[in-house]
Amino acid sequence: MGFDAEAVRKAAESGFEKRGIVLPEWIDYNGHMNVAYYLVAFDSGLDFFVDTLDFDEAARKRTQMTTMTLEGHIQYLGELMEGQAYRLHNHLYDFDSKRMHLVQTMYGINADGSEFVSATMEWMSLSVSLETRRSAPFRDEVLEALNAVWEVQKDWEAPAWVSRSIGLPPGKSLVRP
Repeated sequence: MGFDAEAVRKAAESGFEKRGIVLPEWIDYNGHMNVAYYLVAFDSGLDFFVDTLDFDEAARKRTQMTTMTLEGHIQYLGELMEGQAYRLHNHLYDFDSKRMHLVQTMYGINADGSEFVSATMEWMSLSVSLETRRSAPFRDEVLEALNAVWEVQKDWEAPAWVSRSIGLPPGKSLVRP
């Protein structure tokens, strides 16, 4: 058991790239991808990331350990339409013995192959024991895999939007000083 070091390294180099197509049922009354399905797409990218680190379904059953989301932030920056291709890029921004901070970028792919940033996502995920339903340190194998990802991605430039808080720009509120 455990993670495949070569698979982790290759996946880390590609940003754990995952591709998809906007499904018809993901379209809302505005004629573009509904906000809820951005989260579905990003979550599939997060699943690919953790599954590669030996946190897949079999490992969860075997070890009674999982990850759970503590916080997530999405920015919607460009519309995706029905049938449009997209790709997700994952970057391990930080981690400690129980938490990981992952940042994702979703790129819309145009018919001519050009791309644009459609959305961004930040996750703060927690290692959790399924037996106690409480936080618990990552298994040694998962920490080793996270370190392997870090070795590949540690020098990647952090996006300007990482750790951004939500709020109106100073002086723009009509009700708050």
